[in-house]
Amino acid sequence: MGIYVKKRNFAGLKILLLLILVIIIFFIASYYFVFPENDKTNLDNDLNSSNSQLEKNISLIQEKDLNIYLKKEEMNEYLTNFKFDQSIKKFVEENPEFILNVLREYQINQNKLEQEKINKENISSIQNLNLQAHPMYLGDASGTKVIYEFVDYNCGYCEKYHQELINVMKEDTLVKIVIIQMPILGNFSKDLTTIALASSLQGEFKTVHNYLYSSERKSNMEDILADLFLKGVDLQTLKKDMDSQEVRDFLSIHKSYVDEFKFTGSPATIIGNQIIPGFIDKSKIIEILEKEFS
Repeated sequence: MGIYVKKRNFAGLKILLLLILVIIIFFIASYYFVFPENDKTNLDNDLNSSNSQLEKNISLIQEKDLNIYLKKEEMNEYLTNFKFDQSIKKFVEENPEFILNVLREYQINQNKLEQEKINKENISSIQNLNLQAHPMYLGDASGTKVIYEFVDYNCGYCEKYHQELINVMKEDTLVKIVIIQMPILGNFSKDLTTIALASSLQGEFKTVHNYLYSSERKSNMEDILADLFLKGVDLQTLKKDMDSQEVRDFLSIHKSYVDEFKFTGSPATIIGNQIIPGFIDKSKIIEILEKEFS
């Protein structure tokens, strides 16, 4: 009896398993053969669409987070710069002397650099000047202590300065004064310059130059020429030479020297490598001569 019951229970279990297997096969067959193909396609499309939308949403969230991050970074940078600007402003307001000293020091350094540049250019120009022939001079032709004097015959300081240079030459026979014409005080200055340059062509430059800086010089051209005639200047030759190409060349050469050194006022002097604008007295001239030619 017991053996019969066990066999019966075992047969019922087999039937149950077969029934479950049939149900599973039925559902599988229904999906592939019973449901329409469009429904399956739609189902797949829905799944794909859902996945695509999910990816878009994730991308938008990431982009939004990135924008928020960038805006925070920009804000932080702005705040940092603002605080820095405020700190500088406060420092400037509380330390005006410090700022002025910094600016003053900067300007001094810039001036030094500019002056060094000018000095280098000037030394080169002076060396070039020393290489040229200069027929218009005072003193000994072989003088080794050369002073370049830039003159205007209408300049009152030039007349006074001329006497200082004459006194220096009396004490030092090695001084030679080369005269560079710089007629900057009007047409009469140019006329007097032309007379001086023309006189050099007949060997009378020293006579004419000293007269034009003397107290006996007249104030009009006719009287000046009359005085020069009395001093032995050939007026006929002088007038002819005043219109000559040689004098025009002299004027051009002297102007190039003035432009090269950028002189704008007279007198101006070059002694050795030193450039001296304006009037200086005899003692200062001698001091510079000793420094430059010792």
